[in-house]
Amino acid sequence: MSSFPRFLVLIPARGGSKRFPDKNLAMLNGKPLLAYPIDAAKQVSRIDRIIVSTDDERIAALARQLGAEIPFLRPTELATDQSPVVDTAVHMVKELEAREGYRPDYVILLQTVTPLILPEHLEQAINIAMEKNADSVITVSEVDTVNHPYNVRAISPEGQISFWQEQLHYESLGKPKPKFYHAANLWLTSRETLLTEHRLEGRKNYPLIIDNKFAVDIDYPADLKMLEMLMRSET
Repeated sequence: MSSFPRFLVLIPARGGSKRFPDKNLAMLNGKPLLAYPIDAAKQVSRIDRIIVSTDDERIAALARQLGAEIPFLRPTELATDQSPVVDTAVHMVKELEAREGYRPDYVILLQTVTPLILPEHLEQAINIAMEKNADSVITVSEVDTVNHPYNVRAISPEGQISFWQEQLHYESLGKPKPKFYHAANLWLTSRETLLTEHRLEGRKNYPLIIDNKFAVDIDYPADLKMLEMLMRSET
């Protein structure tokens, strides 16, 4: 890796969405969802390029208007409901090298469905990657008490329900439980991890812990309305 590694921001934004049609073009607080990750990335000087991967010409046009690149449209087979996002990232990295000879050292995956992305989080993730020589860095948020693994229940094939970790659940009653975390809104992955392991999270994987409000995920129109209310209440 060079002394000045290249950081490529990749924003997947396919056109089809059964649960929320035209989600990536939806407006949140006066801005399209697509604008949020692009605007955050544009404020970080160490980011080399900002690319949106889409199969939709409307999204491509908006992305260019917002200041991102669309070097080519995403192939149809990588734009289905079942297409893993890591396949899109691998395809983008390979195609950029084949077409342009461009090789980023790290790819930073941002998503429009978690639009509350701060430039500071991007900067912090980049710092961790450089200081630790990391394979990957991900933002995470703490799992709340209700969804804590010790409190989660599972239904058996016979239709009965019980705690997934029944012994640990009862042993921990009235005692502090270990903290668990879920992925939030940013994945920073080395080129080698993507291409050799076909993964977003490598072996030397480091966390950047952020507040749960930044991990709000938009799957349905109602989620968008709730997030807009949250944003307005904090202004």
